[in-house]
This record gives sequence, structure tokens and C-alpha cells, in this order.
Amino acid sequence: MTKISIVGAGPAGLIFAYALLRSRKGFEVTVYSDRTAEQWLNESTPTGTAYLYGCVIDIERELGMDFWSDEMFEGGGVLLDFKPQIAGKEHIRVAGSFLDAGGAIDQRLRVHRWLSDFESLGGEVVIESVTPERLDEIASKSDLTVLAAGKADLAQSIPRDEARSVYSAPQRNLCMAIVEGVTGWDQEIDFTPVKFNFYGDSGEYFWVPYTHKTAGHTWCVLWEAKAGGPLDRFGDCKSAEEAVAISKEFIIEHAPWEWENVKEMRPVANDPYCWLKGRFPPTVRKASGKLPSGGLVMPIGDTAITFDPIGGQGGNHASRHAKYVADAVIARTGQPYDAAWMQDICDKWWKTYARNAYAFNNILLEPLTEAGAAMLMKSAQDRDFADQHFFGNFPRTERFFPHIENADAANALIKNWEAANPPKAAE
Repeated sequence: MTKISIVGAGPAGLIFAYALLRSRKGFEVTVYSDRTAEQWLNESTPTGTAYLYGCVIDIERELGMDFWSDEMFEGGGVLLDFKPQIAGKEHIRVAGSFLDAGGAIDQRLRVHRWLSDFESLGGEVVIESVTPERLDEIASKSDLTVLAAGKADLAQSIPRDEARSVYSAPQRNLCMAIVEGVTGWDQEIDFTPVKFNFYGDSGEYFWVPYTHKTAGHTWCVLWEAKAGGPLDRFGDCKSAEEAVAISKEFIIEHAPWEWENVKEMRPVANDPYCWLKGRFPPTVRKASGKLPSGGLVMPIGDTAITFDPIGGQGGNHASRHAKYVADAVIARTGQPYDAAWMQDICDKWWKTYARNAYAFNNILLEPLTEAGAAMLMKSAQDRDFADQHFFGNFPRTERFFPHIENADAANALIKNWEAANPPKAAE
């Protein structure tokens, strides 16, 4: 029997594990988690927003892991307020659909259920905080060991890919809180939007429809501040209450059009872990890491590629990558999971999906380009264009290229769209 060890029990690790067990190929699957299912539910932070597009939630549906999407707080697209300069007067509003509805479901809720069910499906759960030395021991006794430890220190077991990683330092200072009392923006658009506020010189913040583990339909607000700028005011924050108070101060000063929607905002009740702050560099890691004893460990999910949250790609990449690697493992049954195979899988994934998601996400971290400005302005003028060629591409970032990074390509796309979709005559 092929022995597969998975170090890390977040969504990527468990989607990978469930896919192997559902294949009925006789894998012996062990998941190493640093927390019990109950600790995941009651003693953990959410670790991020993780808005999942509908086509990604389909992975959980396929694997029998979706227990929440029928009742989740559903989001359908984006309502964006963009100011090139935070102190300037220019203010652009843009709306568009993702073309498939999704949502952000509390990761603690998901992992708790999946870990609780895992052994009944034939897997084994080991509660252990795995050290680098222990990782080496696990790998020496397994046919394949994958690391799904997110951004944790254990990820350092796999080298950074210098050729593919764009940044060596964090690009934003982050603060996140799950809140109640937000009225939302349904009255301003024909779906429940993820609300974006972009300030070209200072950073961004987002309001995400969120399904909390106990409170249900809530909102997750995420602040992404450029260091030293007007948004960068959460560094000394010590509680969710402080995060909310600072958020309100900023909104009154720099986003007064939003105040009526959020003036009753407060931290979600009875959840001491409903907020977090931090910073990290977006990072691409190598296809595998070689451990001191000579064994190999393969990264999946956030350990393979760590995305800044700005473009909503991290959680979606993690789920997709976990399923992709699981399918490759299943197809490889009976053959060795060696370094050459790991490199081949990594390169194919990079070429077919990850490269585009990573490039798009990083474009949003940089000043607006000529191509991006053209796309944004056309989207502001034409909702159908925004649906089909801007926000509708967020779940499928390959559709953005080459026009999102090439002004000539962007202008050609817009010209062809206008030719095919002439303005309707006034009635």
C-alpha cells in the first residue's frame, strides 16, 4: 500500500487527502495536524478571508466536502471605488460580476468538519506539532510527503524559487477583522458585492461577505497598507475593538461615502480570535525540498505559492493546486514520486495556471499601468465589459493575458468589444 503523509491540516492539505481517499486506489493517508478538530474550531484565528469562487467551491462539492454553500453569505462580484491619490478629488466607481457566485466560509468551520470526518473515511489523523527533525523522520517512512503548512516556519524546508518569486519583502502591512453591523452594498448593485476601496498611492481595503462559524452572515474587512502611508495605522493595534475603531476613523476621513454602510460596525460577538494582523512576502517555492536524511517533501497550497491577499487568488489557488497534485499522485500510482516527477508537476502547474494567477495578483500590488487604466476605465463605462473582461476574469486569471499587462493588447480588446457591442440607441 502506498503511504502518503500530509503535514498540515488546512484546506489544501485536507482537500489533497480527501481526493486520495475518494479515489479508492488503496492509499494509506495520514494527516499531521498541530490542533485537534475542536481546537481548530474554538481556539484558532481564521488565518485569512479566503473568498472562494464558485468554480473552486465545485472542488469541495465533487469530493463530498461542501456542507455550507447552500446557506453561505453569497458574493457575486465587485463594487470598486478607486482614487489614484488618497488626497485627490478624482474618484471612479466600477462594478462587475465574477460570473459565478462564491463566498468566504470560515476556515475553522470547514477544517473542523473535515478533520472530524477524516478517520471514518479511512484516513489517520495525528495530532502533533511537527518540527523540521520530525518532518525528516516522517518523510523517511513515507512514499510521498507533502507539506501544507501555509506560511508557517516549516515552509522554510522548501527553498524559495528565486527565478519565479517577484518580491523578497512584504508589499503590504495587513490587518483583518470579522465584523457585524455592516449594512452592505446590495442597494447599490444587483448582487451582493465584495467591496473594494483602492487608493493608488496608499493601499487598499476590502469588505468580503463572510460566513462566520457561529454568527453566520457577517463581513470580513481586510486592510492592505503601503508602509508609512495613511492606511498604515494598525501596527500598534492590540484587539479587534481597536481595529474597528481605527477603521472607522479612516473611513470618516478618507471614505465618507461609505460611512452610512459601516457606522454600526463592531467585532463579531463571542469570538476572541476574530482578527489578526501581519505581513509577509509573496513567495514561490521550488518543486521540492531535500531533507537532511535525503528524503523529499513536496509543497502544496500556500506553501507552494504564497499570494498577497490583494487579488483574491490565495485560497483559490490552494484548493485548485491541492486537487491538481492529488490527481497527479493518483495517476502515478505504482511508480516512484521522485524529484523529477515533482519538478514536472510543478512546471506544468506553473505554466497552465499558477503563473497567470501570480502575475495578475502582483500587478495589483503595483501602480496602475496604462493597460490597467484602460481596462478599468472601460469597465467603469460599460458593465457588460466589466463582467466579461475584468471582474469576470478573477476566477480564471488566464483570461486577463496579454491585455492586462500590454497597453496595445488592452486597447485592441476594447476596440474589438466596441465594434461588436455598439451603444444602444436612446429610446
